[in-house]
This record gives sequence, structure tokens and C-alpha cells, in this order.
Amino acid sequence: MSEVRQSNFELLRIIAILLVLLLHADFFALNGPSVNEIESNTIDSTLRILFQTISIAAVDIFVMISGWFGIKQTFKGFINLIFQTLYYSILIYAICVACGLEPITFTGIKDIILTTSGNWFIKSYILLYILAPILNAYIEAAKKSQLRFTLICFYIFQFIYGWMFPASTDYLVGGYSPISFIGLYLLARYIRIYEPWPTHKSQKVLCVYLVVIFIFVTTACVVPSVAFGFYSVYGYNFLTYISPTTIACAVLTVILISKSSISSSLVNRLAKSSFAVYLVFVNPNILSSYGNQFSILHHHYTGVMYWVITILIVLALYVFVSVIDTARIYFYNRLCRLYLSNKTS
Repeated sequence: MSEVRQSNFELLRIIAILLVLLLHADFFALNGPSVNEIESNTIDSTLRILFQTISIAAVDIFVMISGWFGIKQTFKGFINLIFQTLYYSILIYAICVACGLEPITFTGIKDIILTTSGNWFIKSYILLYILAPILNAYIEAAKKSQLRFTLICFYIFQFIYGWMFPASTDYLVGGYSPISFIGLYLLARYIRIYEPWPTHKSQKVLCVYLVVIFIFVTTACVVPSVAFGFYSVYGYNFLTYISPTTIACAVLTVILISKSSISSSLVNRLAKSSFAVYLVFVNPNILSSYGNQFSILHHHYTGVMYWVITILIVLALYVFVSVIDTARIYFYNRLCRLYLSNKTS
């Protein structure tokens, strides 16, 4: 019997991937505004920083969704994860080669099997999937106080050695690491099981908390440069995956969504392609071109207009890939019927 999908969390998957696309249309494509840019074009710079502040929690949110429900490791689930990854890696590279956009190279082949430095998220998530039974067993065996102590120690360690003094470690790398994913997974499971104080707040209060964080981080980036003439935008320290504000945003967003209740077959269908959308637009053959196009767009439109156009483009790209992904879903279902139907979960 197939698991009933909760449309509220399926919608959150969609939102998380849309935020990733916005993230790549922001600081990735345009770079963070310099002090001079903030001073000379304050409105455009503020909007860029605000959207980065809103979007930066996207990866943490996506991982926390897995932690919220707990990854149920199965053979079919693992094959589905690998199949999706290889399907789009091979397809996109083949199209690029056929169109003369990329030559056949050893590096290109290595990109397909994820043996280059790119695609950090996919490799980290695969490792999280592999370790999930161990994490689940610990969560089931540990007392509430033990799990809470583990989380407190983990985030103090990450806060000091990963965020405050990132040069002191070479394995936390600002959250670009499966270590960060493990912490987020455990944190989400703890919140789901034990319902600490943020879960008792109303949706309205949670929204207020989120808005306060967005305003605080944006202000911390903009005001010191404009008002006090700082030579560097020190507030950018908050715009990392492991900053306290980013993790707080992810936690509050997940809790906020958990308090809603919707049912939509359309949302469920679009969410099936959320990971596919991610795979397409972080593909090394596409990612740079994706960023370049938004950089060009920003030369023509700035401020509010840039973000209106960007949001519309991102929505259209998500829908487009979801339609294209129908073929991948069909082939995977055929694979399951022909070769995996006798495999135990």
C-alpha cells in the first residue's frame, strides 16, 4: 500500500526547490552586493540581500523534511534516488554533446558519476540516506534528554568551529557537508517527536518570527555599510547554511507548514519532480549558463522588476521540468514492474 502524501509538506518541497533556484539567481549569479553597490544602489542591493536571506534556508528545509518523516531506507527508494541522479546526468550530457555544446571528455564522464567536486548536495544526501537506519536506531533508543544533549552539543560545536571560526575545521565547510545534514535530520526528528516550545506557537507568531529574522539579517548587511561606512559587509556571515538565523528559519518554516492541512493531487504530482528540478539546474552543464542568464537579466532590470521577472521564470522552469519529468517517472515505474517487483523493501 502506497504511503499517503501530505500535501502541505509536498508543497514545502516545491517551495524549497523554488528557493534554491532563486538562490542561484541571486548571489550565485550576481554575487553579494559590495559596500559601494549598497551605498550607490541601496534599493536593488537590499532586495538582493533580502531574497538571499529568504532563500538561504532552502537546503536546510529540504533536509529537515526528510528528518521530519524519517528516511525509511528501502532498496527501491535507494534505486529511485540513484536512477533520478543518473537519468538527468546522462540525459543532459548527451544532449549537450549532441548539440555540440560540450565535447566528450573524461571530466564530463566523471561529472555523470559524481566524481568531480561539483554536486555536493547530491553526494551528501546519498550518504545521509545510507546512514539513515543508524540515525533512526539512535533516535528510537535514546531518551529525550540524551537526544537533546546530543543536539545541543552538536550545534554548539558547529556554531563555534563551523560558523564563528570556519578556518578551524576543513570538514564543516559552511554546511556543505553531510555532517550538517545529520544534525538537521536529528533536529527535525526531535521536533517532530517531542514537540518543543516553537511547535506550540500559532502560525501567526511563527510568521512574525520569520519576518523578524529576515529584517534582522537584511538590516545587519545593509545598515552598517550605509550608516557607518563599514569596508566589508559583515552581515554576510549570517547568509550561510549553518548560521543560527538560517537554521532558525528552516525550523520555523517546517513547523509552520506542519500546522497547515491541504490536500491537492496537483501539488503532490509537482512535488514528485522537485528533486528532478534540482538535478537539472545544478547540473554542471547547466548551472553556469543558468547563472549567466540571470546576470544578463540583471543588467537590464534591477530592483523590484528583476525579482518579478525572476520569480515568473523560476515558476515556469519548475513547471517545464515537471512536464518533462513525466518520462523519467514512466521509465522508473517500468523498471520497478520489470525488475524490482520481487525485491523486498
